[in-house]
Amino acid sequence: MATLLVIDDDPAWRSLYRIEFEGRWDVVEARDGFEGLVLFDALAPDLVILDLNMPRMDGLAFLAELGLRGSTVPVILCTAVLPAGGPPPLPPPCVGVVEKSPHLRELRSAIRSVLPNQEASI
Repeated sequence: MATLLVIDDDPAWRSLYRIEFEGRWDVVEARDGFEGLVLFDALAPDLVILDLNMPRMDGLAFLAELGLRGSTVPVILCTAVLPAGGPPPLPPPCVGVVEKSPHLRELRSAIRSVLPNQEASI
């Protein structure tokens, strides 16, 4: 089973992601980018769901750190509000940006594009 690392400072979003995706993947949660890096190194996840705005280390700083490490693990960036005109260009390994929604349609679609062998499950 693939491992999905969810990094978000809001416990309600982490809980929603866990409820939605647990059973399809091993879901591991981190409260910020620093905690996320520790878990990333320990677990080698298959996909990261990353919040943009967090205390201590935000999503962009987390992406920069992954870039320095040469990581190719795909990251889907989630944000409460997309800027007018769409998201700015983001560095690899970011493969998508989605606006947070409790329905998770956009996120499911982004996950399908990254983990196509899981498509039948979601």
